[in-house]
Amino acid sequence: MILVQNRQQRLSGNKIQIVKFSFFAFIFLFVIASCAPKKGVLRSPDPRAGTAGQVKDGDSPSKTVTEVTPEEVKVVGKKNYENQIALVLPFQLDKVGTDSLGADDIKRSSLALDFYQGFQLGLDELAKSGTNFTLNILDSRDNVSQNQTLARSEDVQNASIIIGPVYPTEIKTFGSNLTDKNILQVNPLAASMPSEFNLPNLVSLTPSIRSHTRAIAGQVAKAYEPGDVVIIYNTSDADNRQFINGMQSEIKRLDVDANIITVSTIEQLNEKLVIAGTNIIVTGTTNKFQINALLNNLDSKSSEGLNTFKLFGHPLWSKFDFSANQNFANYSPVISSESILRKSSSPVRALDELYRSTYGVSPSDHSYKGYDAARYFGKLIAKYGDDYAAHVVDENYSGIFSSYKFSKNNVYGYVNESVSFLQFRNGSFQLR
Repeated sequence: MILVQNRQQRLSGNKIQIVKFSFFAFIFLFVIASCAPKKGVLRSPDPRAGTAGQVKDGDSPSKTVTEVTPEEVKVVGKKNYENQIALVLPFQLDKVGTDSLGADDIKRSSLALDFYQGFQLGLDELAKSGTNFTLNILDSRDNVSQNQTLARSEDVQNASIIIGPVYPTEIKTFGSNLTDKNILQVNPLAASMPSEFNLPNLVSLTPSIRSHTRAIAGQVAKAYEPGDVVIIYNTSDADNRQFINGMQSEIKRLDVDANIITVSTIEQLNEKLVIAGTNIIVTGTTNKFQINALLNNLDSKSSEGLNTFKLFGHPLWSKFDFSANQNFANYSPVISSESILRKSSSPVRALDELYRSTYGVSPSDHSYKGYDAARYFGKLIAKYGDDYAAHVVDENYSGIFSSYKFSKNNVYGYVNESVSFLQFRNGSFQLR
């Protein structure tokens, strides 16, 4: 493994040193750029600059990969690294043919590339303010054996923090083979329950469904008034079972006097409706048939003019099209969300412009998440040094896409409990 020194940055002389996984990786990423003319220019890691080079449409990889001279490459030990970050992502370069590159290759690596590019921009900004980092980029390949090897590698053992891997099987394999349990391992994207991994050094950035359940229970308890009824509509699909599990007890914990009833059919729901108060309907179903049946029933009851409804649903509802349900907004639907993204805000517009000018494409959600992760953990390391892990639960964060508020469990690590709330209005779910 070699360390490639950045060219000196003009702003403050600070730098991000980047250790690359292989020279083939650069060629591959540059080829991805040249194979995506409709998306313009993609930026991949530059072997020399760390701030990366660009590939324009029509350029061949041989024209864009800059050779590294012996004078520019030096092998260094741990003592010369500063604030080492191991970024473990599934580029899956091993699956790319040596003589061709297809659409599947590009798609397979897009998640890793988007996250990396956002992460790089976040570190770039921190470097301008006076903090040096060493970034080790490692290809996890979405492969068990590779993750076992990486977890025991020198680059990982020398790291101050590990960002990745991404997929649940990778996380579990990597974490169980990591010998130094004092190094924090960050789960950047998977929404799995942290208890599935039981890694006390794991930091889960994506709020689990349990966090969403608790958050919605809090909103229900806040909305509840004497005379209302909370009706939990419990369907048989898996998403609903996960979401509803523990909902009643959590609402009761927050409001012991809340009148809560659980039903499993539309007929049972209608029998429990009240006229004097608000019927607060809570459901976690993502089954479109079940959702439509529920909404049609609420429409029918509302047309009679006797019942008032307030609806709380599953986070995945943000991905559904409710345009055919003309009365949907009348029930003030509220869902929870991991995202705080406001596309019209000045910080988001500024980042979008920087991202497009740097990479030639618009950022994805994974890009935003990478940016936020870099900003949060980079600042922690800059502020507290080797003691940063002791302050994860104390330092909250509100970024471009993500917000962090961590609790700690001695068995399954650090859990992000921060969620936002979306309400349906003007044809879509929007931040409240």
